[in-house]
Amino acid sequence: MYCPQCGVEYREGFTECSDCQVALVAAAPPPEPPSQFDPAIGLVVVLETNDGIRLAMAKGLLEDAGIPFFALGQITTLVTDVDGFLRKWVRVQVPRDREAEARELLEELEQPDASVQDEGEEGAGAASESA
Repeated sequence: MYCPQCGVEYREGFTECSDCQVALVAAAPPPEPPSQFDPAIGLVVVLETNDGIRLAMAKGLLEDAGIPFFALGQITTLVTDVDGFLRKWVRVQVPRDREAEARELLEELEQPDASVQDEGEEGAGAASESA
């Protein structure tokens, strides 16, 4: 008999988990999936920023790509909720084996959007031609 919540095995005759207070089941709980993050893999910094919007965009890109990350110093962003002028630096770290993929994704944040610049230049050129 097994507890469906905590997975503890009980001898025959027991009907309820003494810790969770739930009914026991006959089948063993399914094995936990292997961890996707290996702590033996070193972390590398792929982004340092004090811009909350840039940080949010980077986290979104990494999450969408399924790249695990750790934002070192993020706890200090709580201070910015009190004083918005305090801009604490946050380092985004990823496992070394995903570094190249993460850097490629985050490269988009480093480059200004060329399509916006082109439109701005075209609009400026059209305005000078009409004058």
